[in-house]
Amino acid sequence: LNDAFKAAALSVACLLNHNFEVERYRQSRNWDPIVGVSFTGLFDFFVHAFGTPWLKWWESGRPNTSDGVFFKEQEKKYLESWKKIVKETVWNYCDSHGLNRPNRCTTVQPAGTKSLLTGAAPGWHPPKAQRFIRRITFRKNDPVAMACMDYGYTVVPSQSDKDESGRLLDDPFDPRCTEWLVEIPTEVSWANLPGADEVEINNFSALAQFDFYMQVQRYYTEHNTSATIEFRENEIEPLANALFQAMDNSDGYISAALLARFDANATFPRLPFEPIDAETYEKLQTEVFK
Repeated sequence: LNDAFKAAALSVACLLNHNFEVERYRQSRNWDPIVGVSFTGLFDFFVHAFGTPWLKWWESGRPNTSDGVFFKEQEKKYLESWKKIVKETVWNYCDSHGLNRPNRCTTVQPAGTKSLLTGAAPGWHPPKAQRFIRRITFRKNDPVAMACMDYGYTVVPSQSDKDESGRLLDDPFDPRCTEWLVEIPTEVSWANLPGADEVEINNFSALAQFDFYMQVQRYYTEHNTSATIEFRENEIEPLANALFQAMDNSDGYISAALLARFDANATFPRLPFEPIDAETYEKLQTEVFK
């Protein structure tokens, strides 16, 4: 894993050799050269590192119990060690090539579709569920979507494709259909750990999410940590207080997106993520050619 961060640091450090054609860009980089080494799947990594007890601690709100203090210290050690590897690698490269050292080298960027399809949790975030359907949008008749269809994945019209009565279309080849959704059954890498199925990820509190985000922001990220914190109505006030305290205490908080969460875990049909149980996942997988 350390080698992976070193390789990532070298890959971004090389970009500092680029010669910008525009003078103001060259001057900007001369004043403040920056690079950004990110990661995805941090939540999954810690589940594998600490097991189901870490998940149970999350479910209870990440309290400062004796176990909680231990978990936080271990999270901190991992994050700080990766940050140290990145910074040392980038700075050593710059020193040996006569380049200005960047002031900031680490970030956590928004996760894209490719990382999500590996089953990894995006960035630092918990996944939506242990198993879920991931719906990817393609244009109608897209060759990749057609290949997915041949491979056995379900393809349906998008959320915006409806008939004259406002009902969702079901046939992807309906002439009224404009976009396709390819449905990918996905299972996180730790879904079958003993006791993992007993943890209800949808119940993870907003404060627990914020606490974990701040761990990443304090001990790894030098830019900003891409973050979406999901909350229910009754969590607005305590989350607002936590945000205020983090800013008032200069704890390193920069910004986070806030997203309303609903107990039904669904607000409209054909969501990008739809949690499913193990039986449904296995059934959908059998329909995909091996």
